Amino acid sequence: MTDGHTYYDGLIQQGYPTDQALTYTQQYYPGFAPMNVATTPMPIPTPQPIQPMMQQPVQQMAQPMMNSAPMAVAPMGESKPIMTWTAVGCIAVALLLTIMGQFGNSWQVSSEDDSLSLGLRNIVIDCSEQQNESSCISISYTLLAEDMEKAANENPPSEPILKGDIENYCENSYELVLAVATATNDDALRTEAGEDRETCLKNDSAGGITGLILWIGILGILASTVMLVMSMLGQTLPGGAENYGRISSWISGGIVLFAAILWMIMKNNMDDALGTGMAFYLTFFAGLFAVGAGVLDMLDKRE
Repeated sequence: MTDGHTYYDGLIQQGYPTDQALTYTQQYYPGFAPMNVATTPMPIPTPQPIQPMMQQPVQQMAQPMMNSAPMAVAPMGESKPIMTWTAVGCIAVALLLTIMGQFGNSWQVSSEDDSLSLGLRNIVIDCSEQQNESSCISISYTLLAEDMEKAANENPPSEPILKGDIENYCENSYELVLAVATATNDDALRTEAGEDRETCLKNDSAGGITGLILWIGILGILASTVMLVMSMLGQTLPGGAENYGRISSWISGGIVLFAAILWMIMKNNMDDALGTGMAFYLTFFAGLFAVGAGVLDMLDKRE
């Protein structure tokens, strides 16, 4: 039974005459005709006795007005896509959290204080709580510079918080320790400097690979958001892409989760001096939100 017949039968059950029910139904479903109209011949009207004039107003008041809307709700069969709205909200949160993780500088933080924090490929040094702030700024500025020798001859900035690339920090730290080892002819220190350099560069490598995977996840989550919104609004995309929103959100969420777990495996916390920071957890929960969005869209009953 179509929605038009369902709506028409509902009006009949409410007590509306067939002609009024047909008129109201055709307002919502143009071209509708009841099933029994084509098969049942029109009955021949029988003469009715003339009613007294005093009874006509009473009968007219008992009948609904022809121009008034029936006491029926909108056409049946249309459910509110509450689950899909929630799914869109989850995928939007996932997109926001993933972007925050991609550009966050707190994937690793110092275990003792907040003076050192690492992003995926950046390192931030905070000298504001150091006893000799100016000396800390000068040394940090040199270690984070792309050209260490040039930076050593320049005036350091006055800001106590400095930011640079992990790779520059690793290479410059190695060069300083290597110079001391060469001057003192200390082979053990030279070997230790090389090992520390490799340990430090693991974080840069882990961050570079993780960042690349996260960009793929961000693009996938963005596409999922568009697909879910278009599907909810009943709009079509090229190739029927709006029907793949939930699958795209599952895949994108899995990619983000994979990136976070891969970073956890590849990174190095530098002899337990660093701990996992907020940016990692934001990214991990972003993957869960994206997967959850696909689940909520699957549970929606609008289709």
